[in-house]
Amino acid sequence: MRILGIGGLAGAKSFRRSHSPNLDEREYPIWVGLDAAAALVVDGELAITAKEESFNRSRQSGDFPERSIEYCLSTLKLVPEDIDLLVHCFDYSDYEELYLRDRHSVEFYQKVLSKDALLKEVRQRLAGLATERVRQVPNHLAHAASAYLTSGWDQCAVAVIDSQGDGQSTTCYLASTRGLTQIKEIAAYDSIAVFYSLISVHLGFNWHGDEWQLMDLAAQGDPSRFRSFFEHAVQLRPDGTILIAPMRLNRRSDDREQYLATRRYLREYLGPKRLPNEEIQQRHKDVVAGLQECMNGVVLHICKHLAEATGQHQIALTGQAASNCSAYSHLLQSGIFSEVYIPTSAGDDGAAIGAALYAAWQGEEATNIRMPIAGSQPNYSVRELHKAYKEFAPQIEVRPFGTFEEKCRKTAALIAEKHIVARDEGRLAFGSTVFGNRSILADPSGTGMREWLGILLKEPTGWRSTAAAVTVEQADLWFDLPSGVQLTGCIMTLPAKELALKELASVIQEDGTARIQVIDGRDHPELHRILVELGKLTGREVALVSSFNVAERPLVDSPRQALEVVLETGIEYLILDNCLIRNRRALIQAPPVEDSNILSHEANLAAHA
Repeated sequence: MRILGIGGLAGAKSFRRSHSPNLDEREYPIWVGLDAAAALVVDGELAITAKEESFNRSRQSGDFPERSIEYCLSTLKLVPEDIDLLVHCFDYSDYEELYLRDRHSVEFYQKVLSKDALLKEVRQRLAGLATERVRQVPNHLAHAASAYLTSGWDQCAVAVIDSQGDGQSTTCYLASTRGLTQIKEIAAYDSIAVFYSLISVHLGFNWHGDEWQLMDLAAQGDPSRFRSFFEHAVQLRPDGTILIAPMRLNRRSDDREQYLATRRYLREYLGPKRLPNEEIQQRHKDVVAGLQECMNGVVLHICKHLAEATGQHQIALTGQAASNCSAYSHLLQSGIFSEVYIPTSAGDDGAAIGAALYAAWQGEEATNIRMPIAGSQPNYSVRELHKAYKEFAPQIEVRPFGTFEEKCRKTAALIAEKHIVARDEGRLAFGSTVFGNRSILADPSGTGMREWLGILLKEPTGWRSTAAAVTVEQADLWFDLPSGVQLTGCIMTLPAKELALKELASVIQEDGTARIQVIDGRDHPELHRILVELGKLTGREVALVSSFNVAERPLVDSPRQALEVVLETGIEYLILDNCLIRNRRALIQAPPVEDSNILSHEANLAAHA
């Protein structure tokens, strides 16, 4: 069978704009249905997947994933009539009666959440697909299926710790070949992910997607300053659930929609709301440090009780909490589970995958195999590459590499010479959005590189969150690794060893930890080889790495976009397909990071823009 899974809640944001036109722009995503995506499962195996933001360039898009669907179908040379089943990763039918209680929520249910609203989108955008082939799967069940059915395990615990799904914030399961048995549920009004996001907005960051910047701030803060606040606000119950008192203050309909009472509570106890352009003070850092400590404790609390309830030694973790690598690392190091697996797509793009796999599983077709860490998608076409090269010809120099070895050696040499190198290896992969085939690489040894990248990539905070990409062979040379842990396929926050504190200054956080991804040559052959070649030149098989995008925008997803970002930011070198691209407009090199005056370089860059 050909089963198409989709995510996103079309019309949710536009509905909110029409009914609440005076909100801050960052407040419109305060809802569910972000990360719209499509995933095609053929004969029980995931064939291809795509996120809508790659096409509409709207970060965390919640639109109907029309172009993602078109991409998946066209790549496999299919048309809508060829689809046997379309499965949406939301199902609000059990909550219909609740939504019918007041006029505003009735309209929202009918226009956005109902199956009729979904069918209307399908009829408009997928002519030829019979509506009787359209199904819905509850959001957390789709998340759980995406985690279990890509884990490769016959049996494990599954924890979905997310924002609010279609009624729940957290669900826990025992997963086996017999099915997914729900063990525990925490309702949406006790959502640690929503509480985390509300504090993010209170501090001037986005509702979702700024976790890395918040974790950077947490490393600079003192968690004890606001510890009593978080201990009172988020209560850990003996049965493995939680109670978030400030989240239960929203009793009126408009309070519930915008969490107005909770936000008033935050202003009273955490201080005034920070605007995005205001200075980040030590108080803000201390709040985030307390929040991160709270998040770590909640994840450990839920998972510890799940381990006791199921007797399992392996867990698949998904949902918004899975993107918090500090909480994930604390779980790894706790020893509660011997193995922790996080699917490569833990948001609602992963739920789209899970919806399709779950439907295939019900039809006894799905095969439970570990999802590749960086599964390949079709590469850019020669025509697409040449068209981009021709369009930007006056501004770039293009030199093809003769061999794979030359490509890796030259890239390593540029990094060793303190150049910033952007890298675009082809279409987005199933794997990590940062460390797969979309990355910006630099030397990790100096100081000031995060600030310089923040200037180039237009970060409102003034710095770019970074991590260390390190080979599996050298990981334990630089970082304190937990014993018996699967090292590859995830981002971890770990203590740096003394040698790393001396030689990897650009990736070490203020608390002496670093975010790392361990790179195995079997998963990332090109990036691994680049790091090995870098080690021959510097003795360090480690590079500073960040995502290939300008702040507030999605990752680049075409040769044209890659070249636009390089030319816009002033990055000098780009590895695109099998070519080295030099930006002729990059008149200014990265500053000598040991003693750079970042502000003067920012003015210089603006003068040459």
